[in-house]
Parts: sequence; C-alpha cells; structure tokens
Amino acid sequence: MNNAERTTLAFLTGLGIGAVFAALIAPRSGEEMREWIADTAEQKFRVLRRKGGRSIKQLQIALSKGEEKVAEVLRNGKDALESVAAKLDRTDIQLAENLLASRMSAGGQL
Repeated sequence: MNNAERTTLAFLTGLGIGAVFAALIAPRSGEEMREWIADTAEQKFRVLRRKGGRSIKQLQIALSKGEEKVAEVLRNGKDALESVAAKLDRTDIQLAENLLASRMSAGGQL
C-alpha cells in the first residue's frame, strides 16, 4: 500500500469514527446532525482533492525530470559508443597499414 492509499484510508477511517462519535455525543437533532456530517465530509473531500491535485503535479514534475535524465543518459551513451567505434575504425586502418607495410618490406607480396 503506497502513501496516498494509506492517507486516504486514514482519512476515511477518521471521518467514519468522528461521525459516529459526534452522533453519539452531540446534542443536535437528526436533521442538524445529517447536515453537519454532510458539510464536514464535503470539506474533508475538498481538502483531500486539493492534496491529490498537488500530488499529481509533483508526480508530473518528477516524471518530467526522470525523462530528461533518461534522455541525457541515452545521449551520453550514444556519444560514447560513437567514440569507441571511431577509435576502433582508426585502429583497424592502422593495423591494415602496418600489415601492408610489413608484407611490402618482406618481399613485395600482398
């Protein structure tokens, strides 16, 4: 269970316990109590929705930063791979030139 789910569960549990407790000790009529419970639930829902909206924005920012990091790593990996490939190409050319020169000096045969 992640943090958001735990927070939601704790909120709903607290809301239920609070409503029952309030109903047991409150000197209000049934109509007043229902109205108070509805108002309280609505207020808590708004708070929860705001927090959820903030959490979504934070998640979007984190994902964006993660995408940027992945793109950077891929670019760096590509550059490194191209560098190694270029060095290998130069080494292959140097080996071929050395082989050709040694054969030429050994008798002129390829």
